[in-house]
Amino acid sequence: MFPYLVDLGFRTLPLVGKVHVAIPTYGVLVALAILVAWTWYLGNARADGIDPDAAAGVAFWGLLAGILGGKLGLVLVELPRFLAHPRDLVSLELLQSAGVVWVALLAGLGGFLLAARLRRLPAWQLVDAAAVPLPVAQAIGRLGCLAAGCCFGGRCDLPWGIVYRSATAHERTGVPLGVPLHPAPLYEALGNVLLVLPLLLLVRRRRRVPGEVFLAWATGYGVLRFLVEFTRGDRVRGLWFGGTLSTSQLISLAVVPAAATAWVFLRRRARRAGERREGGT
Repeated sequence: MFPYLVDLGFRTLPLVGKVHVAIPTYGVLVALAILVAWTWYLGNARADGIDPDAAAGVAFWGLLAGILGGKLGLVLVELPRFLAHPRDLVSLELLQSAGVVWVALLAGLGGFLLAARLRRLPAWQLVDAAAVPLPVAQAIGRLGCLAAGCCFGGRCDLPWGIVYRSATAHERTGVPLGVPLHPAPLYEALGNVLLVLPLLLLVRRRRRVPGEVFLAWATGYGVLRFLVEFTRGDRVRGLWFGGTLSTSQLISLAVVPAAATAWVFLRRRARRAGERREGGT
């Protein structure tokens, strides 16, 4: 794979000294993912009659909370390592890492809702506007993972197994070299676009109450992530019960039934309210 789009090697720069001058593929694709999601979200907010500038302010705080939350999640998952090496808390590795994605998403949701409430904006309507671009942004970001060698899969004897040969990728992420691996990031990228995105577009079209689209996303993505984790080979994500389940799978086991139950409850309550209105007329 290609951890760097442009790699000029090490250069000695004034006032800085010797540095590695390169443009990481992961960083470029994550920036692209944010740009696509941001533009789509603002378009959805405008279509729902919400001021795009106000919606952008809410999204900014949600994004900031998500970034910090993801890194905090990683620290908690690898707490023994960070306690043994506290300097890693201010390392470039942690700065560049997305952290635990589920924790980032949930922390981002919290920051998003709080910012919307403080600005007296329709919080769940805005969350729905953000939920639709999410799987596309996640798909683009996972392509960055594939290129960088992070979130790599376990050994794969199927025809589509991928082989990493980049010493740089191995040094940065620990991905095994010369061994066919499951393209786990690609599985998740395809799942987001082929499974989760159509679900959200359908639910948005038939939405009865605000919040439904987000709950559909949480349900669909939770199932997808739980299944994809079985193909992962890295241990950084945190393993539990003798390596049976990962941190993200445990979170999925909590989120999916909660989101699905809330989704069904909202739909039924909206239907009963509609029946009462029709009965009253």
